[in-house]
Amino acid sequence: MINPYAVMYDARMTVKRWQEVEKDGYTRNELEIVAQDRPCRYSSSGQASIGAPNPSVQNSHKLFCGLEEDVREGDRIVVTLRTEKTVELTLGECHPYTYQWQCEVKRDDNA
Repeated sequence: MINPYAVMYDARMTVKRWQEVEKDGYTRNELEIVAQDRPCRYSSSGQASIGAPNPSVQNSHKLFCGLEEDVREGDRIVVTLRTEKTVELTLGECHPYTYQWQCEVKRDDNA
């Protein structure tokens, strides 16, 4: 099945996942790269929220990629935008649709 949305994937992502690794007889968790240089689309939009007494702005961040990608909640994603700027994200809930994943993301403040 051809993904008609793939033409809009204008960014590349590296997916990192916490994996159990045994070193020197000890087991610990380390971030390991599970996918690199994969096509995606990162979307960030600001939405005004009416609040009393002070209104606030809520940002919505989403990541879109093909269903063939192995993405899971909790994965760390480094997105390289078409401008070569990088954005570091943590995946939240991901929903598979007919052609692509749509994932809620939290932008890491130190990115």
